[in-house]
Amino acid sequence: MSGHTVTIPDDRAFASFKAECLYEEGWSMSCNKGGITVWTQGLEEGKSVHKIKCRMVSKDVSAETMYDVLHDIEYRRKWDKNVIETFDIGKLTVNADVGYYSWKCPQPLRDRDVITLRSWLPIGKDYIIMNYSVKHAKYPPKKGIVRAVSIQTGYMIQTQGPNHCTLTYMAHIDPRGSLPKWVVNKSSHLFAPSVSPLHIDTLFCDRENSALLTKRQPVSVTGTLVRAHNGCVSHDLRC
Repeated sequence: MSGHTVTIPDDRAFASFKAECLYEEGWSMSCNKGGITVWTQGLEEGKSVHKIKCRMVSKDVSAETMYDVLHDIEYRRKWDKNVIETFDIGKLTVNADVGYYSWKCPQPLRDRDVITLRSWLPIGKDYIIMNYSVKHAKYPPKKGIVRAVSIQTGYMIQTQGPNHCTLTYMAHIDPRGSLPKWVVNKSSHLFAPSVSPLHIDTLFCDRENSALLTKRQPVSVTGTLVRAHNGCVSHDLRC
């Protein structure tokens, strides 16, 4: 992001995100249990930027259902036990919007929140949802909550069969605020999603054939630009 210009990711950005999700060199495995694997990257000296990657294999949920569940912000409260508040702020294009998300952190840390530009794209039989932080004049930082920065965060859902998929979550986050050393050492436990509850509730959703708000537009984008004036994202939004 440069000046007041906000860039909506194009096809190259989605391809780059997918490649990084699949790339394992430079990542250290910190957990491999019950079909869930977590990797982290070491912190740079003097920086608090955390990079984590989490992969879950689901042998009884389709990629389409997983994708729909991840898009449903109301349903998120059923599987994300750390969420405090989440809502859409406004739509930018057919496959991009701006939204708010806040989550609980363990004591004695203060809770965090983010304002992000989120975009999504089906790639063949796979799906990607990714976001990065933006500013919005109507949603300044809240008292008692630290405004974190998502440098790049997202999900990749890969089709492995009719009811079989792999979910990869990757986060490049600056949590901001003061973090004690024990937090730095256990960052993957604090900033990785709760994917096991997601799997259980996705199964329930699939069995009950719930009506989910799908955003599966098969569009291809080439780098649309929207303007942000005085920290307020414009275009379809109103400052």
